[in-house]
Amino acid sequence: MSRKKAKRKRSATETLGLVALGIFVVAIIWLAFFTSPQGPGQTTTVTRATEFTLTDVDGNVFRLADQRGKVVVLEFMRTTCGACITQEPYLRELRSRLGNDVVMVMISVDPTGDTDGILRSHRDENVMGWIAIRDTAQIYKEYSVQATPTIFIIDKDGYIRYRHEGVTQSSILISEVETLTK
Repeated sequence: MSRKKAKRKRSATETLGLVALGIFVVAIIWLAFFTSPQGPGQTTTVTRATEFTLTDVDGNVFRLADQRGKVVVLEFMRTTCGACITQEPYLRELRSRLGNDVVMVMISVDPTGDTDGILRSHRDENVMGWIAIRDTAQIYKEYSVQATPTIFIIDKDGYIRYRHEGVTQSSILISEVETLTK
């Protein structure tokens, strides 16, 4: 008895699965060969930092415009943000290495939960020497902050040179600030 090989038709699910697999492979190849090699969250576009004036938790008025001639590190954060807590040792290292050459500012994007007292205590216990500000004017929107922590490094002329979303190693931050302080 001769057996005929039956041609099996692929089901719609199998065909859809193969198409999806093909699209996935093409996407991986595209990402590997045709995207920018810049670091995660790092900006390469130089833009003027949005000016703002806010009162810090100690009652002092902070104007970004008054910082011209200095490198400024702005960290948009929340005291209840786990990634922000993870970021703090890296920021302390940056402060200990370059504290005199840089103005360091933490801006809480949760001005209701992070009261002046909570933010002041957090600063004093974790990042001594920083200027701590509650974002009562929603400055984070002007800077297009979508996640915390987001760190901006602003040069002496008021231009954003670096932007990092998420936890960023101190070696990266130190290197970037050092290039701007020379």
